[in-house]
Amino acid sequence: MNRHEMREKLVISVYQSLLLEKPLTNTVENNFEDEIVDPYIYALVDRLKKHKDDYIAEIEPYLNHWTFARLAYIDQAILLVAMAELEEGMNDKAVIINEAVNIAKTYCDEDSFRYINSVLDHS
Repeated sequence: MNRHEMREKLVISVYQSLLLEKPLTNTVENNFEDEIVDPYIYALVDRLKKHKDDYIAEIEPYLNHWTFARLAYIDQAILLVAMAELEEGMNDKAVIINEAVNIAKTYCDEDSFRYINSVLDHS
């Protein structure tokens, strides 16, 4: 499994965690059951568990009269994973934003990728 596929599974895990109100660790374990997982993913999970509220506080000023809670859960998940990746600093910001936008184009509403791109660009 390449890093893009792992990142996509992590976004899905965060989405499920938000939607079902289950611990992120459980949803990650379910989605990566028999896979060999890059330690990078574990580092992101750790950051998400520790800094989720900080990421939300960083994101909200760029949502133009919206709150994070009003976003679709999949949009929230993409933004949270991208924020953890930006903080981790192992990939270039442009790569992280591009990955988030591509995932948004696959899973989100038609225009979601635009504000995801804008929010991450300002972060």
